[in-house]
Amino acid sequence: MKYLDIAWFEYCRRIRSKWFIISTFGMPILILGISLVTGYMTEAGSGIESKHFGLIDETARYGKALTEALDQRYVDLDTPLLDIAVSQGQFLEMQDQFDILVNERALDGYFVIPADFDIDPKIHLYSRSSSTVRLTEVIEAELKDILISERAESLHLSPTELAILFFDVNVEHYELGSTDKRDTDELIADYIAPFIFMFLLFLGIFTGGQLLLRAILEERSSRVIEVLLSTVSYNDLMGGKILGLGLLGLTQSAIYLTVGILAGNYYGLSLVTPIIGLLYFVYFILGYLLYAGIYIGVGALFDSEQEAQQAIQIITFIAVIPMVLWTLVIENPNSTLVNALCYLPPVTPFFMMIKIAVGETTIIQTILTIALMIISVYGSIRLAAKIFRTGILLYGKKISLPEIIRWIRA
Repeated sequence: MKYLDIAWFEYCRRIRSKWFIISTFGMPILILGISLVTGYMTEAGSGIESKHFGLIDETARYGKALTEALDQRYVDLDTPLLDIAVSQGQFLEMQDQFDILVNERALDGYFVIPADFDIDPKIHLYSRSSSTVRLTEVIEAELKDILISERAESLHLSPTELAILFFDVNVEHYELGSTDKRDTDELIADYIAPFIFMFLLFLGIFTGGQLLLRAILEERSSRVIEVLLSTVSYNDLMGGKILGLGLLGLTQSAIYLTVGILAGNYYGLSLVTPIIGLLYFVYFILGYLLYAGIYIGVGALFDSEQEAQQAIQIITFIAVIPMVLWTLVIENPNSTLVNALCYLPPVTPFFMMIKIAVGETTIIQTILTIALMIISVYGSIRLAAKIFRTGILLYGKKISLPEIIRWIRA
């Protein structure tokens, strides 16, 4: 039972650390602060600048209508996203002049509306970079509306008939079985919540893993590990450290979820349901144990933190995949790719947490992934124990892969 004493010692030592307190309470405050500042800056238009374009209108008809439509589109903004200066004339005659303006950065680019635009509705864009790609969607939409209106007028349709033909459809969202309409804030919260759960999972698992790795390396470098192993077994030492730092991560996660529940209640949002909270802790424990085995194994192989961090980079890179693909998972939670990634143990907790928060997983998939994680955790801890037992007391020796394989087979 010595591993419980070691676990309690590690837990108490770390939880009293000022860095734990700062990181636990400072991280939510930092994220909240960044969100508020970013939101304020976005609303204030900070960081947004107008793109200045030229327009060669060979038709002498659509340029003016386009600028009026854009003025109407951006009437509520202090800084319109697009500022277009219209010139009527032929492209071949004006091309050199506009190219110079673009090269001198007086313009971000320029559009050309060909003379046959009403017959073949294509426009041309000449620009320095691809940063203007999304803005072309605005131009396409406005010119399409102008062209449709012009064709409708040629058919002698009245404004009433036009209003009947062209209208916007607004989607109103409701909870299943409820007549209460959901507002935009609720929808945004539902969209972002899965990422928050995944991020907290990622933060907790890798913070615990890094602490585990650093603790092993510190004790190796100071030779404290030799003293410890003279009084406790390898398994007790390894198990105690994993358990102690795991409890630390659970404490941190419990604080974050409590804050999430309180914040959700304050704004009238149900971000953390009992089943989400339960499965969060299940996947956190399994994910932490899986990575704890990896970190323990790496810590036992290297003398310096620099070498260990280089070795762990590949694992960290794999674990970052869910961070990159989170929008894909939210928008396509049942795609073949997402379902396949859910059964890849290093990223299973993160992908499953998103699917659970979105509400697009099944009981069978949840049970299967938990069973897969349990098997993976068993393999990870077992391999780590064999490497830890042999490698922890080897100093100053470059350990080769065949040696590691021999330790594992022993």
